[in-house]
Amino acid sequence: MKVGFIGIGVMGRPMTLNLLKAEHEVTIFARHPDKPEVQEVLQAGAKLAPSPRAVAMASDIVITMVPNSPQVLEVVTGPQGVLEGARKGLIIVDMSTIAPVVSRSLYEQAAEKGVQFLDAPVSGGSQGAVNGTLTIMVGGDKEAFDKALPVLEAMGKKENIVYVGTSGAGEIIKIVNNLLCGTIAAATSEALVLGVKAGADLETMTRIIGVSTGGSWQLANQFPLRAFNGSFKPGFMTDLLHKDLGLALELAAEYQTSLPMTGLARQLYEMSRASGHGSDDYTALMHVLEQMAGVEVRSKES
Repeated sequence: MKVGFIGIGVMGRPMTLNLLKAEHEVTIFARHPDKPEVQEVLQAGAKLAPSPRAVAMASDIVITMVPNSPQVLEVVTGPQGVLEGARKGLIIVDMSTIAPVVSRSLYEQAAEKGVQFLDAPVSGGSQGAVNGTLTIMVGGDKEAFDKALPVLEAMGKKENIVYVGTSGAGEIIKIVNNLLCGTIAAATSEALVLGVKAGADLETMTRIIGVSTGGSWQLANQFPLRAFNGSFKPGFMTDLLHKDLGLALELAAEYQTSLPMTGLARQLYEMSRASGHGSDDYTALMHVLEQMAGVEVRSKES
């Protein structure tokens, strides 16, 4: 299929490469085409368009993967945006994590032009994007989902690509997921710093917790890969998780629901951002807590 892609970053680069591997014809827009990740995608066979409008004109499906609601609005509805170049029947698949109310508004604006809009945020981080095993939760019209499915399957794990309901439903589930991601990671960081400070061996502690009630995906996967070696190389940046927790608090306010732990976790990630870790992996929160406690939580191999 003719696929447009806007947002060639940590996630967008490998997602686009996987689309090319699946033999889709890919046209991209990038504000900074000289960046190495953009050049890599172009060298792999993607074509460069001068604007989101031009991407839409060349595509059957346009995917957006940008940081937040304002950026999605800009590339879809702004001057030279996707809707300006859209023909009837085009499918826009926004794979960013944004406010559900914005997704619903874009769905309505697209429908006025005969365009279908899906909110299809992803989970799995940069490693899932590289491996083509992302979990993808899709809201919008089922008909559009069925048409887009072959494209989504180039980026996600087939059994984890799920149609979840009407417009905005994908974003709601993603926000709830990232709420848990952020609060569990914050609690894990606190616990491990306390354990090491009190004299526990990290490997022994994590092995026991991993088969006990305190175990989690975070402890089994993200912390060993990003934190225990001290690299904090981003799979998912602190800035983005902080943003997503803000989206959760906004959604809670809309539905008059209290999220006290989420509010506290967001403050902790704000501390991490203030300490210069905004572009690091969200597990860098542990580094801030380490400095406060005067210990380092590192594996013996690091």
